[in-house]
Amino acid sequence: MEIQVNNQNIDFTIEHDETLGEVVKDIEAWLEGTDLVLYSVKHEDRELLSTPYEKWGLTPHSEVGTLDVKVKHTRELAVLNLKTILEYLGMLENSITASNSDRLEELLSGFSALVESLGKHFPNNPLLQSLVSLFENSEAQQVLAWAEEKRQQAIKLIDLVCTQVSFRLQELQDPKSALKTLSGALAVCIEEISEISILLQTGKDRQAMDTVVRFSELSQNLVRLVASIFPDNSNENLQSFYKELNSVLSELLEAFEAKDSVLIGDLMEYEIAPRMEQLRNHLQELA
Repeated sequence: MEIQVNNQNIDFTIEHDETLGEVVKDIEAWLEGTDLVLYSVKHEDRELLSTPYEKWGLTPHSEVGTLDVKVKHTRELAVLNLKTILEYLGMLENSITASNSDRLEELLSGFSALVESLGKHFPNNPLLQSLVSLFENSEAQQVLAWAEEKRQQAIKLIDLVCTQVSFRLQELQDPKSALKTLSGALAVCIEEISEISILLQTGKDRQAMDTVVRFSELSQNLVRLVASIFPDNSNENLQSFYKELNSVLSELLEAFEAKDSVLIGDLMEYEIAPRMEQLRNHLQELA
């Protein structure tokens, strides 16, 4: 058997009694620990990975001439998946807006697959949980029978999810451009967290918590994005910055556990906000 990976012949050891299914498993094992993922396996123009295993898995490898294998980088697969998600969400919104029952029914039949994909990119995401609550187990006629207010709520939710997906796509395709976008969001966040102490003192706890949640999400985006730009932790200034910030965040967590609203407000205003401004200035230099 000849094995071609991305149109290049490879020297791959095959045992005499191995079946085609075992060969494919060996290739998957060979890729483990790399940033590459098995994407396609073709034999005589038949895609094996989308064909039931029992129809090809037990075929002796001696009966196979050439195995055409395609592998992709995990980043490339993530980009493809995110584009598919955006396409689905766009069609979902259009189907609701146009009251297209047939298309909506078709899309809802694949909703669980969408949720699974989104969950891999955005684990424990509250927007995803809201999307599930709204659409899971729903049928097209039920959705189209919603009151106009609920329809608009659904469309707004879809738009918010699309914004998150689009930004994650930008992170993967153009990290430095994403850094500029994030720098702008950080400027808004700094103003918000500086006001948390006032919100807590005036009984606006919910608004304060919403601000903390946005800050948390932004921080996660920053950590992920900086790691992608400096995968070897080569930026010593950022290493030092995050070490100090983590110490403050640990103190903030203790304040939340103790329900100490005064300390929470002080930490956000006098410790975290200035550090975020420092980080924003540094990110602008990098971008």
